[in-house]
Amino acid sequence: MSENTTKETQISSEFQNLQSSYRLNGRNYLKWSQIVKTFLKGKGKISHLMDNPPSPEDPKFTLWDEEDSMIMSWLWNSIMPEVCGPYMFLVTAKDIWDAVRQTYSKVKDAALIYEIKTKLSMTKQGNMMVIEYYNTMKSFWLELDYYQDFKMQCSDDAVILKKYVERERIFEFLAGLNIEFDQMRVQILGKESLPSLNEVFSVIRAEEGRRAVMLDAPNTEGSAMLITNSRNMGDAMNGAEVGKIEGKKFPKDDLFCNYCKKAGHTKETCWKLHGKPPRMGIQMESVKRTCTLNKFRRDNP
Repeated sequence: MSENTTKETQISSEFQNLQSSYRLNGRNYLKWSQIVKTFLKGKGKISHLMDNPPSPEDPKFTLWDEEDSMIMSWLWNSIMPEVCGPYMFLVTAKDIWDAVRQTYSKVKDAALIYEIKTKLSMTKQGNMMVIEYYNTMKSFWLELDYYQDFKMQCSDDAVILKKYVERERIFEFLAGLNIEFDQMRVQILGKESLPSLNEVFSVIRAEEGRRAVMLDAPNTEGSAMLITNSRNMGDAMNGAEVGKIEGKKFPKDDLFCNYCKKAGHTKETCWKLHGKPPRMGIQMESVKRTCTLNKFRRDNP
């Protein structure tokens, strides 16, 4: 097998791996076209999609024709069978590319723009991390930019439009955030001059990280405190019945929690406030078994 043939086989395999997740199905033209263009440009073959073929008399025509046939097969294989039919009998890769673009590009298609805007308005953070939510919104924005295709006659107008679009996207991004970011929303919108979209995203993501650390700290401290208290209680009950200390009832009824408004414990050991330690049940069972064993030894000297 020649070196050129081996190279072309490797390229073909790479292309098949790339397009397997984004075969053209009639609804994903934008992503499909980006994958195809980027791949062929990286392999130095983008001219097959953009330029007219050389004449048959050109000495380079045979080599070009072989490469073009290979690219045609790649394009056919990157299109779902149910939509590939109209392109099977075209004679060059450029013919296929242009025909697909004319069918599916839908630049300035009002219905498609409306669909994207509807998806944007319905997108909320929900269970997503901030970066996942932001990337979802950004994907819609990029599609919208492609399909709206604004062309400004004046450079000043282009700058104004860019600022307006970014401002609207800041509002859309903030509107879909979860309620825990309300304070950050107020701070950002209260600024005399809005920061950029990237800056807003960075601030919100940093706040998400800070909240994750701060919310985790009380649970850790509370769990450690409860474990310490349970151990101290076990030491106090050693040699006495559960619920008694030195022959007197443990003053459990005298305790009251100001947090959950229930008797029997204090705010410092409230499970609703601090969380129940994962091994609390095991430790309490151990305390009970120790107390029972001590009682048995006293009763049976």
